[in-house]
Amino acid sequence: MSHITIAASAKAFQQLFNEVEKNFSLSKSDSANFGPFSASYAVSVHLAGGNLQLNNDNTIELQDVEIVFGTLDFKLCLDLPGFCIPSFCIVPDPWNGCLVGFPGFCIGGPICVDLNLSGLTSKIIDLKASLLPKYFVDPARLPNWTDLDAELNGHSNQWQIFIDPEWVNVALIDVPATVENILINAINNAIHNLFPSWLPGWAIDIIMAFLGPIVDLITSLLGITTSIAEWLSDLLSNVFGLVGILETAIADYFASQYPIYQFEDPFPILPATGGLIPVKIPIRDLAATITPKEMIVQANVGA
Repeated sequence: MSHITIAASAKAFQQLFNEVEKNFSLSKSDSANFGPFSASYAVSVHLAGGNLQLNNDNTIELQDVEIVFGTLDFKLCLDLPGFCIPSFCIVPDPWNGCLVGFPGFCIGGPICVDLNLSGLTSKIIDLKASLLPKYFVDPARLPNWTDLDAELNGHSNQWQIFIDPEWVNVALIDVPATVENILINAINNAIHNLFPSWLPGWAIDIIMAFLGPIVDLITSLLGITTSIAEWLSDLLSNVFGLVGILETAIADYFASQYPIYQFEDPFPILPATGGLIPVKIPIRDLAATITPKEMIVQANVGA
């Protein structure tokens, strides 16, 4: 029979989880060349909300936890097909050849656009986990310290209880259809920036007519066969592997970085008073279990 039993109701466990959830963060950046285009991103994410359920098989389940991209900066570079408009005479001079001429110019080559997609979301659609007690030895504790020395210096060892995921399933990044207009406008502006400042409007209109609809140009150059939003979601989620990165980071965070509950070992039961040292008891054989109504922590008092 265990010497110590501590219970936390489902509501209290939800509050403990909320503290763990709000401290999760992840920053990541990457870039890659895909032949006809190159892309890079920089993200920072945090978690919010979700439904927590305690099961009768000693597990917990999380569903619909939002993964919020507080920052998502995306850069896309592609090669615009090159072509030249030759010089020609606008106002001829019967005696000297040409009074007003068009000097001609060439356009084409790489263009890059930056998209601020901050605020996009994904979700933990399902996470199932059990509880895992671990014993933490404070690395700052000196070898010759007693337990009292460690407490007085703020480096006591601890029992920690982690949420240990069996699996984490993250949904694709939710890229709205409105990103198509954002990308089209950005590339349209990038193309216009290639034009010489002296180029008249009618010449710009001719060139843009030659290029055709920008959306068709984008889909052709990037090899997009679905919608731009679906293509970008797949690029970030699967090609760059952000879904797998998130699943791994979330599992590692819950399992080893932030305990849902912890306490000192030896555990203080009476504070230091009147010149007397605190009374502490060593904790052994700690176990944590789940029922549909509560989390139960049991342990023995050791020597």
